[in-house]
Amino acid sequence: MRPTTRLFALLTIFVVAALGACDSTNGAPAADPSARAEATPGAVVDSALPIDVLLGRFRAITPDSPTVLTGGAESPDRLVRALLAAVSRRDTTALRALVMSRGEFAWLYYPQSKFTAPPYALGPDLVWIPMLAASEKGVGRLLSRYGGSALRFESLDCPDSIDREGPNEITSGCTVRFAAADSAARTIQLFSSLLHRDGRYKFLSYANDL
Repeated sequence: MRPTTRLFALLTIFVVAALGACDSTNGAPAADPSARAEATPGAVVDSALPIDVLLGRFRAITPDSPTVLTGGAESPDRLVRALLAAVSRRDTTALRALVMSRGEFAWLYYPQSKFTAPPYALGPDLVWIPMLAASEKGVGRLLSRYGGSALRFESLDCPDSIDREGPNEITSGCTVRFAAADSAARTIQLFSSLLHRDGRYKFLSYANDL
């Protein structure tokens, strides 16, 4: 095995271990079964292969091929309000509908992202698996700390800067001001970034500062 291939194999195995830890987090949605099946040592990809080959393999074991974002919301404020409402209800189905799915990653986000070309080039597995692990860890923390509490939305503050990648607009560094029940309001980063495409907003992941 080439040194570069061995390095990426070890990285993928490490991330798979992180995914297993995230699954045990109280209240976290279960990982995508197809992602977990893909993240086995026997499925480690050759990092020397072209990105289009790696993407083809990734898509081949992705159950859907969306052409537009589904779920989410029509504005950032509505998306965040929906997030707080879902956490209050401990509604993991609603939480999944607000964040980018594996299919949306494979067909709508990744092909337009910086990860398809040098100097950031990484195969889709090596982008998706850590993103999924961080998202599940973040939503687990959200549910553990605030699940079942009545959450009141106050404001959403996002930077003016937007990263444009083809039809995708990515806004990072947003913070949410909200309050739980009768507690004082807090301002926290509750998600990694906003993905805007064709009039819909979704979260890239639930990675947060909790």
